[in-house]
Amino acid sequence: MTLPSATVPPASRGAESLALLLLVGGLIGVIFPVTKIAQAAGVPPLPWAFSMMLGAGVILAGLARVKRQAMPLTGRYLRYFAVSGLLSMALPNVVLFFVMPWLGAGLSAVVYTLPPILTLLMAVAVRIEKPDRGRVAGILLGFVGALMIVGPRGSLPSPDLAGWMALAFVMPAAVAAGNVYRTVAWPPGGQPVALAAGTMLGGAAWVLLALLATGAVAELPALGLAPGLALLQIAVTALTYVLYFRLQVVAGPVYLSQIGYVATSVGLGTGTLLFGERYSPWVWGGAAVIVLGVLLVSFGRRFAR
Repeated sequence: MTLPSATVPPASRGAESLALLLLVGGLIGVIFPVTKIAQAAGVPPLPWAFSMMLGAGVILAGLARVKRQAMPLTGRYLRYFAVSGLLSMALPNVVLFFVMPWLGAGLSAVVYTLPPILTLLMAVAVRIEKPDRGRVAGILLGFVGALMIVGPRGSLPSPDLAGWMALAFVMPAAVAAGNVYRTVAWPPGGQPVALAAGTMLGGAAWVLLALLATGAVAELPALGLAPGLALLQIAVTALTYVLYFRLQVVAGPVYLSQIGYVATSVGLGTGTLLFGERYSPWVWGGAAVIVLGVLLVSFGRRFAR
């Protein structure tokens, strides 16, 4: 795999990559139950997303300053923060908060198994990954699994939720696009914590625009309904994205995108154990097929030899 000179180093899939993958995926999986609890307490989606991104961005910016990692406000960096903030933070998180009350923590998490498939497709399209038979088979299996989840066989708890499930698929598409964009647009000399801070603050800026456009700014005081949860979410998010950008550096976009199936496992598990959510066999079967597709994507080159 040959990367443009402005991107991160080539993938290195050692023990550090695996540890980071499990940690980041697990931490992202925690977002699902915490968000559901906050919504049950009456916190609206946009204020919750804004507080999470702004708080975590401020923490990361402070950490970058302590580590002496520069965060230049030049055109290239500002464009990076705006685009990566929209794709990696604002879009997936805002959509998550809107679909969560309808789909539940577990079913919302299922779509996070798709970013590896979509990231590979996009990476091949921009020529930072080369396709092979194993990975193509993984892509096809992933889409079969997705169709099982949203198909007409009663896999959803209610047919009325099909529209919400379709909206939920914006999340993996945005995450995958963000994974590839951050790689190809990584500024020369850019440092992970500084870029994570800028991305988080860029996401907060997009959500602020949505708050202003919808008049939801008046809902910000509702964060007082769950202040402890808001602080927990901010802390977890800051830690998550320090590790997330480190994983991007050591492993590359396709490997990083596999955090989705770790997050899905945590989301389905907490949905079942903490909230008593129940999913049809088609959901579990579809999730299993997607995970098999992800494994083929991850190890396709090895299988093809």
